[in-house]
Amino acid sequence: MTEPSPGEREFIERIGMFFETLGSSRMMGRIYAWLMIGPQQRQSITELAAALRASKASISTVIRQLELGQLVERVPVPNTRQHHYQLRSGGWAQILRARVARLRPGIEAARFGLSVVGEDRPQQRERLYELMDFFDFVGVEYGEEHVHRWEAYAEQARSRRAEQP
Repeated sequence: MTEPSPGEREFIERIGMFFETLGSSRMMGRIYAWLMIGPQQRQSITELAAALRASKASISTVIRQLELGQLVERVPVPNTRQHHYQLRSGGWAQILRARVARLRPGIEAARFGLSVVGEDRPQQRERLYELMDFFDFVGVEYGEEHVHRWEAYAEQARSRRAEQP
């Protein structure tokens, strides 16, 4: 098992803190970071726990969340009974899709609010329309077209890096 260097440890902690700003756990960011830069592309819960100096129970709980969020995937490794995990390509685009999909209930709630708030309360109705309009706008702006633009951009960026000496 390879121990992270001091610089790698700092990177791991920085990504952990970044994940916290996104509303996730620091451990989620730490696991993601080590899978990103660790010497082995695929790692077991035991290996992750050792590298990150964390309990296997903690790693197991968080790795399931990362798997459900489609940022990591479980992969087979010959001659072992342990589950191994690696980063999933396209995971960030999937997160964007999931976040945009979560806006739909907000739009539906605002629409229901309009059915409850009478025409005699125009200011309240306007606030409900504003909520619906905002969520609709975000859904359009950051929806599937946005994801396709991101995927095209990412492919171009990979091509540019491949061309560099």
